[in-house]
Amino acid sequence: MKRLWVNILTVMIYIGSQLSVLIPQYYFISQGHTLADAIKLSIPYYVLSFVIASIIVILINLKVKNKTRVESAKKSDALTTVAYIIGGFFVSLFAQMLFGMINTYILKQPVTSQNTENVMNMAKEMPIFIILITIVGPILEEFVFRKVIFGELYEAIKGARWLSFTISVLISGFIFSCAHMDFDHTLIYMGMSLVFSSLYVLTNRIIVPIVAHMSMNGFVVVMQVLFADKVQEAQEQLKTTTHFIMPVVKSYFNL
Repeated sequence: MKRLWVNILTVMIYIGSQLSVLIPQYYFISQGHTLADAIKLSIPYYVLSFVIASIIVILINLKVKNKTRVESAKKSDALTTVAYIIGGFFVSLFAQMLFGMINTYILKQPVTSQNTENVMNMAKEMPIFIILITIVGPILEEFVFRKVIFGELYEAIKGARWLSFTISVLISGFIFSCAHMDFDHTLIYMGMSLVFSSLYVLTNRIIVPIVAHMSMNGFVVVMQVLFADKVQEAQEQLKTTTHFIMPVVKSYFNL
């Protein structure tokens, strides 16, 4: 199959899986359920649509003949791949924390992401939703935002590799943020795009950012769903500490 058609199908399948939840929602509402109840009842069907979409996307991407330079380049060996996955997990957590602090204390954006809060609340009420957050969601997102959008931009932009990489990360990262409808935290999503795109280019394996993304989301779910109270205490302590540190940092950098 030609790469163009596979890319189009990949994006369409991703969009379709996002919109598929509207069908069961409409059905449950027509049966007399409230919107809130219809949303909850639709979650298993939503997860199932993502599972099916992930399988199809993986299979059709295996059929690509004219691969991009990232996909056609020499792959990292098994040991290096595992090392990048583990390292990518820790780097993604550090990047999320770093960009989150910049976003909150320098750009003055809200600490809490409404999108993340909604997702975590859904995971608490409907544990099956965790499958979407930690497994099939990252699979589809990495195929769409890294393999298709970033990969095609990186392929199309000629010139120095660092320049094409930077432009591709910025554009794909912004689109990544728009897809989550969380514009107050655009910087964080772009930071994640930087980490996952770097893993993709360094290993030439889409599986690396996929597993790193899964691991990061899984860690967030564990911390915010299973250890929510302790995380709340840690956040309060961080706010107290930062209250004293940030004025010093700002004065040093003349912010």
